[in-house]
Amino acid sequence: MPEAMKGAALTCILSDTLEFRSPTTTAHDRAVAEKLAADLGISIPDYAAEMFAAKSDVSAFSDAELLRMDSKEYEVGGKKFRVSVLETTAPAIVLDRKASLMESMKTVAAEDGVDQVLLFVVDILNEEATLLVPNDLVKALAEKSFGASVSGDAVVLPGIMSRKKQIIPNLAL
Repeated sequence: MPEAMKGAALTCILSDTLEFRSPTTTAHDRAVAEKLAADLGISIPDYAAEMFAAKSDVSAFSDAELLRMDSKEYEVGGKKFRVSVLETTAPAIVLDRKASLMESMKTVAAEDGVDQVLLFVVDILNEEATLLVPNDLVKALAEKSFGASVSGDAVVLPGIMSRKKQIIPNLAL
C-alpha cells in the first residue's frame, strides 16, 4: 500500500477509535494501526495527539456547523432528536461557547424539524462527555438515560465516549 494510503488508514483508525479509548475499538483495529504506524515510522501517541489538537480547533465553525458536524437523528419516546457529538482534547474551547450553542440548538432544531438537539462534548483525554442541558426535556432525558443528577445547564457523564455503543442505546424518556 502506498505511504499516503497507510497514513490515511492510520488516521481513520485512530480517529474512529479515539486512539483506542472508544468502546468500539477492536483488537483488529489496534493490530492494523500498530502495523501501519511501524511501517510509517510514526509514534501512535504523538500522531494521535497532533490529530486531536487539530480536531479540537473549532474556532472557524459557526455554532450551527458544530451542531451538525457529527450528528444523526433518532427518535426516542415519540420525540425526534439530533444527537451531536464533538470529540476534543480541549473541551473548554467548546464549553466556553455554551450559551451561544444552547441558543443555536433551538434554531437548528427548528430548521431540521427535530424536537431537540442534544450536544455531547466528548473529552477524549478524560474519557467523559459533557451534555448541554438547555431545558427540562434534556434534563429528564439525561437523568433517565444516564442516571445522572442534573443541576444547571450541563452534566458530565463519566466514561461516555461512543454515540453508537453508549449514548444511543441508553436514550430514554
